[in-house]
Amino acid sequence: MFAQRSFLALPPSAKFLYVLLKGRRRMSRQDIINRTFLPPRTVNYGLSRLKDLGLIREYGHDEDKRRTFYELVSAPM
Repeated sequence: MFAQRSFLALPPSAKFLYVLLKGRRRMSRQDIINRTFLPPRTVNYGLSRLKDLGLIREYGHDEDKRRTFYELVSAPM
């Protein structure tokens, strides 16, 4: 079960990525970087934190295995 306190403890960049995915539903890492202008390292860190909390899930692309998509799974509140 997800605790709201864990979400509030996330860094601002991870919360920003959560809101972005909430509005877009499914995006690739590169799409996130292009849309937010955040550095790749910041995006990677935010995505890994959200994934650790079980808020997002990653999917591989059917044709291009190098691309990964991220999708919101659950809401913290």
